[in-house]
Order: sequence, then structure tokens, then C-alpha cells
Amino acid sequence: MELCDAIQGRRTVRAFGPDPVPDQTVTEIFEAGTWAPSHGNKQPWEFVLIGPATRAGLAMRYQAMLEAGPLKNPELAEARKQALRNFAKDFGGAPLLFAVVCPPATTDLDRYDFPLAAAAALQNIFLAAWERRIGGVWLSIGSNPQIRELLGVQPGSTVAGIVAMGFPDSVPAPQPRAQAADKTRRLP
Repeated sequence: MELCDAIQGRRTVRAFGPDPVPDQTVTEIFEAGTWAPSHGNKQPWEFVLIGPATRAGLAMRYQAMLEAGPLKNPELAEARKQALRNFAKDFGGAPLLFAVVCPPATTDLDRYDFPLAAAAALQNIFLAAWERRIGGVWLSIGSNPQIRELLGVQPGSTVAGIVAMGFPDSVPAPQPRAQAADKTRRLP
């Protein structure tokens, strides 16, 4: 797969088949993550594989977060609310669940760079997975204190993302994208 094909073809997947992602494949896609850029080559990320017991607690907390927040929005369509509830029960049946965590930063530059570098690692992971016909969804629920506690995240650390990943049950159609020219600004 060509890089631009992977970038433009990758989709966020929320429904997964039951086949597990082989351990060797997980290692390979995490290895791609380690090639992300980071200031001073600090590589400020850790990949945390989430097992069944932690996964169950995570699902329970995720469902509670949804019910306490986004699902209270009266403007959110009922079909979307139900889709969120269904996904949160078991992360769409994803056989692989992991978090990317940054260590505590000790400088202003690290506080700025660590989450950005971890996000770049996540992008590499998603592209390497997609090349292997594996899809996923990047969840931002790691900012929740109860989820951080469940994951054993030390104070000052950042959860850059929690990822549900596996072989897609279905691949959604692409979402519209703005043209680069519409998002470009030149300075004199």
C-alpha cells in the first residue's frame, strides 16, 4: 500500500470482527509508532495493552461518562445515542484495546511536545495497522480521572489516546474533508 493511499483510505472503525490481532502484528504496529518524531528523540510514549478485567472496568466507566455528558444532549439524535451506547458496552467488539501514555513532563517544552509526539506515534500506529487491513478508533476518554486511575497512570502523565482496534466488520464511507488550500495561510 502506498503511503498516500493509506492516509486517504484509512477510516475510523467502530465495528470489529472476532479475529484477534496476532501478537507479532501488534508488535509491528507499535514499532511503527516508535518512529514518530519527538523533540530531542525523547520518545515520550508507552503502549499499555488492556486486558479483560481492565477492559470491563473501562467499559463501565466509559458508559457512565457518556450517560453523564454527551448522551444528555437533547440535540443528539436518538440513533446516535444508541450507537454510542452500543459501542461503549464492549468497544465495538474490538479484540485489541490499548492506551498510549506520556510520562510526566518536567519542562514547558516537554509539556507541549509529549502529547504531540504521542499523537504522531498514534498516527503511525493507525497507518501501519491500516496497511495490514486493521482498523481502529482513537478515543479521548483518558482525560477522565477514573479512567486514568484504572489504567494506573501516574500523576502528571498524559493519556494521549485509548484505541480499540481489530479487523473491521465494516468500513465506513469517507467523511468530507476540507481542501488544503482552504486551510492554508501565508505570512509575509
